[in-house]
Order: sequence, then structure tokens, then C-alpha cells
Amino acid sequence: MKTIEVPYGHGRQSCSVPAGVECVYGRLKQVEPELEAGELICQALDNLLGEVDLEKLKRAGTVAIAVSDITRPVPTRIILEKLLPWLAQSGISHDRITVLVGGGLHRPATEEEIIYLLGEELLQKIKHVVAHDADYNEDLAFLGNSPQGTPVYVNKYFAQADYKIVTGMIDAHQFMGFTAGVKGAVIGLGGRPTITGNHQRLFQPGAELGHLEGNPARTDLEDIGRIIGVDMIVNVVLNDKKQVVKAVAGHPITAHRAGVEFAKEVFGVQMNRADVVIASPGGFPKDINVYQTQKALTPAAQLAKPGGTIILVAECTEGSGEESFEKEMSLYQNPGDVVSAFKQKDFVIGPHKAYLWSRTLAQTKTVLVSDKVSPSLAQTLMIDVKSTLQEAIDTVLADYPSNVKIAVLPNANSVIPVIKDESPNSKHL
Repeated sequence: MKTIEVPYGHGRQSCSVPAGVECVYGRLKQVEPELEAGELICQALDNLLGEVDLEKLKRAGTVAIAVSDITRPVPTRIILEKLLPWLAQSGISHDRITVLVGGGLHRPATEEEIIYLLGEELLQKIKHVVAHDADYNEDLAFLGNSPQGTPVYVNKYFAQADYKIVTGMIDAHQFMGFTAGVKGAVIGLGGRPTITGNHQRLFQPGAELGHLEGNPARTDLEDIGRIIGVDMIVNVVLNDKKQVVKAVAGHPITAHRAGVEFAKEVFGVQMNRADVVIASPGGFPKDINVYQTQKALTPAAQLAKPGGTIILVAECTEGSGEESFEKEMSLYQNPGDVVSAFKQKDFVIGPHKAYLWSRTLAQTKTVLVSDKVSPSLAQTLMIDVKSTLQEAIDTVLADYPSNVKIAVLPNANSVIPVIKDESPNSKHL
């Protein structure tokens, strides 16, 4: 027998399959940190990429720093522990700094989550911490429209700061190409109209996993970043152990592109298509709810053969994670109806996740492994749920002959599949 194991919440899920089953892992490139995370971040801050106006920083009365919420495994505490002394070199004291926890249209970060993200020691130093709420209009500033017509709303405390810094983690993104750069401010601290206007570009050509240049969603994002006035970024790349293996800092575009070039080497995975794809988002926090977990379906669907099956392994302790997503799913009887109906409606964030979720379910048989998703939620989401990976694989393999091929993606949310040539007409994704 062979054992398959993938991340699940804070732990693992595993199963056994017959020895004759072909099983291939799609792993991220194994990259070990050359230095401790804090040292890599310090090096990046000491070697800024692109043009950064440090004289503007020295003149700044206030500095705003955008950080990610708990749904991203960004080492926020370590970044801030190194960023604050670096700012102090330019005369920026702690009382002039505001940290904004951005989650886009996620619920605002709780006090407990902020303590988890920043730590009590940092919170003793930083007195101004804001949990962003995309729907609280009194805290939003309107700055006009992007060249593509997206209305630009951003948290006013970020907009009003004299110097603006965005932190984040460079990862694969299903339609933005890659995460990070100015995204932590434009989306993380954006108002609902801004996030909606930008995300509706996911239907346009070029809005694809792993693609930046010519990507309409990314182009709009960076145009908005210029309107907001992001001065610099501090981004990291993590390996499959969630360790920092690369840090970049500097100009919002130049530094981000340098980080992306490194990330491509880590996240690009060459594989053949398979009958069964076992995909985990990568454990907590990427599988905290179905809303986040859905992202793992994009690379999994690319790897599944026609008529194949996806086994999605995700704890989902928060259930669906988004009320409007769940409500949209409840309106229909099958995934195909969700997809068809969504294309006829005005674009709305939340329900858009129902479209992305159902798009895969309509094309590929999908099983969710979770012991936290209730039968009623499973029915709403139109998905077969098993509590263990062993139960799921036993059920699925019963429908396949002995020569079945299985692909395993332990960190599917970060994987950019590169499909190996299987015929003269096959394409690289």
C-alpha cells in the first residue's frame, strides 16, 4: 500500500491506496531559507529595488502600513519588527505610525486576531491599529476612477497618511496572476465598489493564474495603486513549510516583479493530467473556510482529465466563510444553473465565489474532505462531503480501473501547473 498525506487545518489528513496505483506529487520547488526571516527582511529594506523617495519619508508626519488579515499566512509580526526600526532611521516614531489590517470584503479583524497577527509586544508600541471594514463608508475616501473606470475607494486613514507602505506575501492568484504588490491596499483596504469593479475583470482575457503582463485585473490594480499613492512595498515569498525564502522591498512595481520572478521558480510545477487530483489549499489559514478553499480548485481543475475527479481536502472551521456566497448557492439546484445565472447578472463580490466554485463542480466531479462542514451546508454547496481522506479515496477509486493515475497537490493554492506535452496539440497552461 502507498500512503498519501496532505495538510489539513493545523494538522494532516492521510489515506492508503493500492501499491499499483500511480501517484505523483505536485510539490513546490524545495527551497530552504538562506537566512532567518528577519535577516532576509532587513536585507531587503537595506537594498530597496526601484525608485523610492526616502526624502519624502523623512518629511512625513504620518506613515500608514497595510497588513494582511488572518486568512493569509503572512509573517506580519516579523515584517513589522524589522520595518519599525528601519522607519526610525528616518525619524519616524511609533506614535506617527498607523497599521491597517486589511481583509477586503472579509469581516473586519477581531481584537483576538490582531493580537495573533501583531503580538502584544508590538501592540504596546503601535497605538494606532485599524481593522478595515470595506462597507463602513465613513472610513472610506473617494479618490476618483481608474483609467479602466473602477471607482477608487480606500480606507481614509491610509489615504490621508503622508507615506504609505504595503506589506504582503507573493503567492499564485487565480485571476490576478499573483498576489501582493499594491493588492494589500487596493483590495485589502478598498471599499466594496473598488473591489467589485476590479474583480469583475476576472472574465476578461488574460486574467489568469500566474499571468501578470496583459492581465486586465492586475493592470487595473496597479493603476489604482498609483492613484492611492502607495510609496513602497515589503513582500515575502514562502516555501511549503511557510518559511520566508525571499524578501523584497522598494518600488511597488519593481520590487513586486522581482519577487514574482523568484516565486515563479518556486510555484511552477510540471505535471501530467490525472484521473484523480487530491488537492489541499495548504492547511491553516488557507483552508479556514470554503470561500478561501475554493482557490485550490483552479489548479486542480487544470490537472484533472476530462471525466476525472477532484478530492478537495480542507478543514473549513468557519464553514462557508461568506454569507452572500452561501446565499447565492442556495438559490439553485445544480452548479450549471449557478454558472448560467451568474453570467446574466450584474457582477457582485461574494456571489462571484459561487460562480468560481460552481464552474469547477459543473465540469469536474468534486468531493470535499472536511469534518467541519455540516450536511446542510454541503447540500447548499452542492458537494459530496466525506469526513476523512481515506473515506473519500475509497469511494472514488471504486469507480476507476486499477491503472488509475492520482496527482497530489499538498499546497494547491500556490501551485501554477505547467502541463507536460501529452500530444502534438497539448498546451502549456
